Amino acid sequence: MSNFMRVPVGSVELAVESFGAGPPLLFAHGLTGSRQGAKRQFAGLALQHRIVVYDQRGHGDSTPVTDPADYRLETMADDMGVVMDALGIERAVVGGESMGAATTLAFALRHPERVERLLLTAPAFGDRPNTEVKRFLDLADAIESYGMARFLEAADATWRNDFHWPPDVVAYVGGMFRSHDERSLVAALRGVIGWVPFPDLELLRAVTAPTCIITWNDDALHPAELTWRMAAVLPHVRVVEYPPLPAIFQNPESVGEAYARFLDEAP
Repeated sequence: MSNFMRVPVGSVELAVESFGAGPPLLFAHGLTGSRQGAKRQFAGLALQHRIVVYDQRGHGDSTPVTDPADYRLETMADDMGVVMDALGIERAVVGGESMGAATTLAFALRHPERVERLLLTAPAFGDRPNTEVKRFLDLADAIESYGMARFLEAADATWRNDFHWPPDVVAYVGGMFRSHDERSLVAALRGVIGWVPFPDLELLRAVTAPTCIITWNDDALHPAELTWRMAAVLPHVRVVEYPPLPAIFQNPESVGEAYARFLDEAP
């Protein structure tokens, strides 16, 4: 059984869900994602942990945020702390995927005393602009110009014919896009894709928490080389190599299983 609440952060309310029992584990989804994806990944850990997932600002059931300037990394890292405070959590295992990985790292650097372990899935943002900036800005323009329904008609064909994704994955990813307010998603795409959160990766040497990073190959948005360069400076890190996309959509629970092994073995 899960508990749902809305957590106010200024003029925004964040949709937060928790389930399970045990030491807290908080996870932040990626750009265009929602807490629903994180629930699928971490459901199997609910016997050992209190799982907390939330829709980051402007996503899913959280308040729409239609100004790209309101998607600053520092703001979203602060959101993570507000969620923890609202649930009475002082210290937790914290993690995130893609955009959420950057949010999590920024939070860990600002509040190391609140982080027990770090779980980072497919980091996308580091010391250089992401190579997919233009594609995502074009994506935002397409959604704004044609509307979500027409955009997804074209995207469905691309995912099936060019990416060779099976129908269940196409349906899942399409549903993920549809879960957002259209204007809010456009603003998020424009506000986040240009992040360069750590101009010098040496900053990550200050991260004291044991860290596990999941990465995969053949994904320009989430380059494995960024993971390996981060791993070279993070003091206590384990890297788990995962099958390329769309494996994470087909077998989401395996993400939680990989992290469970890390959490069981970490000192």
